[in-house]
Amino acid sequence: AEPTEPAHDPGWERAVESGRWDRPAEALPDASQWPTWGALRERVLTASKEVVITYTASLRDAFPAELVKLSPPELSKLELRGSSNLNRFVLSPVTSCPKLVHLDLSSCQMLNFVLLQSASLETVSLARSPVLTKALVQCKNMRSLKVEGCEGLQTLMVWSDQLKELDLSTCSSLTEVKLYCPELYDDNVKMPKVKKATEAPPQKYGPIHEMLEQNYDYKLKAEEAAKATRMLASTSGSIPRTFYLC
Repeated sequence: AEPTEPAHDPGWERAVESGRWDRPAEALPDASQWPTWGALRERVLTASKEVVITYTASLRDAFPAELVKLSPPELSKLELRGSSNLNRFVLSPVTSCPKLVHLDLSSCQMLNFVLLQSASLETVSLARSPVLTKALVQCKNMRSLKVEGCEGLQTLMVWSDQLKELDLSTCSSLTEVKLYCPELYDDNVKMPKVKKATEAPPQKYGPIHEMLEQNYDYKLKAEEAAKATRMLASTSGSIPRTFYLC
């Protein structure tokens, strides 16, 4: 007998109609179960305006990478809060997910690296991600960046034309902070109390692709790395403030 297609989960069509996916990633259509379900999976994800998958151990790096690659045109909210096996998150190039406004990666216990390039993001939370080591955030319209409770954070680089305050007081492992944030005044930056911040000689932006290659086994495709570097170079000619904490 010819194999027959398994029954569709009624939640798939509801997700397309509502523009919201709020179930575990494994509940999505899977091409390994039926050949045409790969296209159905893309249909569900590309129709999404909100993706909310929280406090799950099953979500791995592959899912956000898939979502960024598909770049849903109307996606405005992405919440992966409490994804205990998420190790790294990359939103790049800057044209990816062009309407994404809100990103929540808080309380991700294994998250260690974040690279964000977005012209639309306004609020980003990386809070309470204790092993996050490096965060590179180039989001010109970002108004809020939360990193409270990121005790393992060592390097933070931020480019934003809208950010006006930043609380780093609980980031006790910070060794390097580079800020290109013209609206962020020193009085509104809270540094860790256990360390003394000394302003270093002015330095220009660092090539993101080199840092990735030197410090992480994850590598951007060559053309994406080149685009990232050019984007940083094209940011305003002003030199970011650089702090080394010792």
